[in-house]
Amino acid sequence: METYRLFAAIRPTENIIRDLTKIQKGVAGARWSDPEKLHVTLGFFGDVDGETAEILDTELAKIRQSSFELSLTGIGHFGRSEPRSIWAGVDASESLSHLHKSVKTAALRAGLELERREYTPHVTLAYFGANPDVTRIAKFKHRQSGFKTRPFLVDQFLLYSSWRRKSGGNLYKVEASYPLLGA
Repeated sequence: METYRLFAAIRPTENIIRDLTKIQKGVAGARWSDPEKLHVTLGFFGDVDGETAEILDTELAKIRQSSFELSLTGIGHFGRSEPRSIWAGVDASESLSHLHKSVKTAALRAGLELERREYTPHVTLAYFGANPDVTRIAKFKHRQSGFKTRPFLVDQFLLYSSWRRKSGGNLYKVEASYPLLGA
């Protein structure tokens, strides 16, 4: 049976994507995320069989929430002693938290469990291999310390599949979209 590596996410508007790609430079060894891969993850479901994927799609389609605005603010990194990635942060949003919880509930109803760690919404800008240049990362974070986007409308979220390729990063494919039309 075929399996799919799935996650639900918000795709920023093209203007916001342009703002993000403008700052993706100046760190040696960074593998910058391609513009089409920039997103705010709502839930990572992992490898899912086809039948469960269909159930998940049905459950995600049941989510009822109004559209809302989000802004990206600040730059950070994951990985304490050895950074693994650089990200742009997301302003605190009650609507975003509610949508994340709804996605988590939909996953549970489909028989899937999301990660247990605290939800930290972000957009991954770059990944690092072994021995990243910590000084360059610190300089980048300092240079971009005032990073902030204007608010953008979130009127849908997407279900993506991620496919491993022999070379380069994974290929992302939009499997479904779910409009946020209100309760």
